[in-house]
Order: sequence, then structure tokens, then C-alpha cells
Amino acid sequence: MDMVSRKIYVKNPIGVHLRPAGAMAETAIQFKKCDITLAAGGRRVNGKSLLSILSLGIKQHMTFEIICDGEGEEEALEAMVRSLGDDL
Repeated sequence: MDMVSRKIYVKNPIGVHLRPAGAMAETAIQFKKCDITLAAGGRRVNGKSLLSILSLGIKQHMTFEIICDGEGEEEALEAMVRSLGDDL
């Protein structure tokens, strides 16, 4: 199966701050056999690394993409989106 992805539009005035970034990294780590990447502003980072996620500097009105590739990729993508809750 090919990778799956979803674009997320950021409405929160704070952007992707520590809480949602931490929730995404914690969730991503649970999917050991799935590569999880976040992409924004022409850059791609490891979705399992809190500091890498924060390094994207995702601000309000930006769009970022969650890309999952590997075992359980669809489940991983849904879990990543759920981990954001209402934060964004």
C-alpha cells in the first residue's frame, strides 16, 4: 500500500505549540513500524521528534501535512489527527 497523508489547516493563533507538538510526537512513537513525517514550508521532519516538529515553526493560517508510510499507516494517520484534538 502507498503512504497516506492529510493536510491540516492551523486556526489556533499560537500555531503548533508545545502541547499539540508533544501530543503528535507521543502518538507517532507508538507506531514503531510506520514512518511518520510532518511537512510544512518545503521542509519535512520526523513526526516522532518533538523538537523536529517545533522546528517547523508552524503558525496560524499555515497548512502542514502528516504523512504516514508503513505498517498501520491508516491507523497511524487517524491517531495523529485525533491527537490534535481541538488544539489547532
